Amino acid sequence: MYQAGIYCRVSIEEQNKEGEYSNSIHSQIQMARDYIAERNGIAEKKVYVDDGVSGGNFERTEFRRMLADIELGTINMVIFKDVSRLGREHIDTNYYLGKYFPEKLVRVVLILDNYDSVVRTYDEMLELKILLNDMYLRDTSRKIKTAIQTKRSMGEYTPKQPPFGYVKSKKIYNHLEVDSYAAEVVKRIYRMYQNGFGYTGICRILNEDGIPCPAKYKKEVLKTGYVWNAGKGLWIASTVSGILKNPVYTGVVVIRKHERPSYKLKYKKAISLEEMELVPDVHEAIISKEEFVQVQQIRKGRRTPYFDKNSEPHKYVGLLFCGKCKIAMRKRYLASHKGFDGYMCGFHQKLGKNYCELNHITFEKLDELVVFAINQQLKQMKTDMKNLESQIREKEPELDVKIARLQAKIERKMEYRKQAYEQFMDEVLSKEEYLELKQMYEQENRKYQKELSELSHERQRQQAVVYETKIWLEHFNRRQLTVKQLTKEVLVELVDKIYVYPEQKIDIYFKFALKAGSTDKILEKEGVI
Repeated sequence: MYQAGIYCRVSIEEQNKEGEYSNSIHSQIQMARDYIAERNGIAEKKVYVDDGVSGGNFERTEFRRMLADIELGTINMVIFKDVSRLGREHIDTNYYLGKYFPEKLVRVVLILDNYDSVVRTYDEMLELKILLNDMYLRDTSRKIKTAIQTKRSMGEYTPKQPPFGYVKSKKIYNHLEVDSYAAEVVKRIYRMYQNGFGYTGICRILNEDGIPCPAKYKKEVLKTGYVWNAGKGLWIASTVSGILKNPVYTGVVVIRKHERPSYKLKYKKAISLEEMELVPDVHEAIISKEEFVQVQQIRKGRRTPYFDKNSEPHKYVGLLFCGKCKIAMRKRYLASHKGFDGYMCGFHQKLGKNYCELNHITFEKLDELVVFAINQQLKQMKTDMKNLESQIREKEPELDVKIARLQAKIERKMEYRKQAYEQFMDEVLSKEEYLELKQMYEQENRKYQKELSELSHERQRQQAVVYETKIWLEHFNRRQLTVKQLTKEVLVELVDKIYVYPEQKIDIYFKFALKAGSTDKILEKEGVI
């Protein structure tokens, strides 16, 4: 008996083409269920649905959950509407069909492609279809990019949020209009920079004058629905830098700010200001072209590297934040030691005690606390995993009984519906009576099917938690982590964020933390020590 998983996927572009998303997914599910109903020896085990997800990559939530169920042995067969539902990127799609599924002894069915791995092996015709799907993916990416660039070349400002100093016109689509208040702030920033003020000095003056930063201004003053919930609404150096290098303030629209090495990658490389394609005189300028050029020349003369003198960033970069103001911690340089001794709040370092209190931690203390916390977390996860396995085993019989009862109810209602149909054919029941009974039985069965699906999903979810946790722990299968082993790679793998508080105390948010105590708990994204 094959335990089959039904996998469905629809991308955002396909949703727009096919109308309602639920109809597209529903048709894929129904097609797979019809396939199962027409054959013996196949039982539906679970449905996996990735909605609004591109087939260009395989980092999809439900797809990864399906792979976890395959590893656990929960399913040994997967059914797709066609090969494009599996994926459109030909290299990884070939890998799963040609290597992964066969190695795991998983039967694969692609209904519209008339492919069943039990009947025939992976062939050249299917590989050609995969290649065509990859070409479709590339063509779609090219069309979207071309459409956006065409709009911009015609003077349309396509990004959702306009830069600080402008608002989107309510009369002309994708056209920028000057926001008089914010525009004066932008002009003031340019004047101060030309008069010798640095980013930090400009921030200090704007904050002391009570001028809200762009994010706070858009959310609280303009009320544009802008998502902002971090920091204190104060100006920081990166915000000022972004304003000073944005050519949109000269009345232009930028056709391309970034370039992507491949349509298969999310990574974008910034295009230098000199190489940007600009459409001039599209909207009212806030800064003259001459003033903008002058500021860029000043910026080049003042530019300083982010890295230390040894040209290496610190291993906690991107992970270490002040627990008070949530701003990134920076290395602290002590002239008396002629070197760096630890980290301190970036706000305090740049703007002083009026913006955030002194918050400092030494290299040695931070490493000591982080190593201790990681070792405790790994130890706790091993204990929690054993407790969870024990709880799952204890509840297994009870869950089996519930599932068996629901399956019996479903079979009974199906038999009742069959009997009603026979009575209708024998003219014992009228057509109206039959349709009423049929609707009632189908409605009850949908309710039972939903309950059965929820129970099955809960069981598979618990098993997936244990499996994923085991894999994760095996990756760090060491008795005790030492300070020497605390590399940038280890930190990125284990830690999501670290918050530092006064008196050298820290909070660590781990990327994985198994919450023990109930089988209803799942693998959380964050854990705190």
